[in-house]
Amino acid sequence: MERTTWSSQDDSAVTIARALAMDSVQKVGNGHPGTAMSLAPVAYTLFQRFLKHDPNDSAWLGRDRFVLSCGHSSLTLYIQLFLSGYGLSLDDLKSFRTHNSLTPGHPEYGHTNGVETTTGPLGAGVSNAVGMAMAARFEKGLLDPSGTTTLFDHNVWVICSDGDLEEGISGEASSLAGTQALGNLKMIYDDNRISIEGDTHVAFTEDVAARYVAYGWHVITVATLADGNIDREGLERAMIEAENTQDRPTLIRMHSTIAWPAPNAKGTEESHGSALGADEIAATKVLL
Repeated sequence: MERTTWSSQDDSAVTIARALAMDSVQKVGNGHPGTAMSLAPVAYTLFQRFLKHDPNDSAWLGRDRFVLSCGHSSLTLYIQLFLSGYGLSLDDLKSFRTHNSLTPGHPEYGHTNGVETTTGPLGAGVSNAVGMAMAARFEKGLLDPSGTTTLFDHNVWVICSDGDLEEGISGEASSLAGTQALGNLKMIYDDNRISIEGDTHVAFTEDVAARYVAYGWHVITVATLADGNIDREGLERAMIEAENTQDRPTLIRMHSTIAWPAPNAKGTEESHGSALGADEIAATKVLL
């Protein structure tokens, strides 16, 4: 896929996404702003530069699928649906986590246009995505056995969190994906070492990359930049490599700083599940 040069307009869109993540949670008084802030450039890069999709036809047969397994960070998805033209409005984001809104606390399939699957329990999105990848390969074998069209060559992209990969269901599904050599499955692991209880190392210290290599996955690691921001260029290179890897599933282990660049909230467990507060938001917007 040919990609244009990253522009100042793209930087502005990511800044807007981070601001919307802070403001939406602040308005309702509850939610998960930190992950949506740090993942803003990741989700934007995916939706604008990699994902094959048509906002005018969200059920288009040839589309790539996107699964936000860490569904508590639902703003990560909603903001990209807003920016991509799926029909979500600014008022919908202002109605985040309120009754009858199109932006509930976790994405719900059939409720919000562009949401591929309901992701509530951690780990379930990973297993959903493995099922989607298996189904896509079966569909291609059934309807295009000679491989003469690219209509059935869509990928399944996933963003998952520490919490997802702590769950047994994600491990079982990932093991199956490796055994099945699902080369159409691409998973970005947001390794920020933060949960609502604090540092994930109180309970989760294994070498996740080594585990996924053992499952039979292709594994790529992307570190954060010196200032704690996402290495967006490094991530894009990893995503290109993932696209070009078709003989097995790919895990991109991406280190991030939750709530970046909030001066006091970044890297803290408080930013995982609580509004940042008006003063912290104002200070963050100055930095942005």
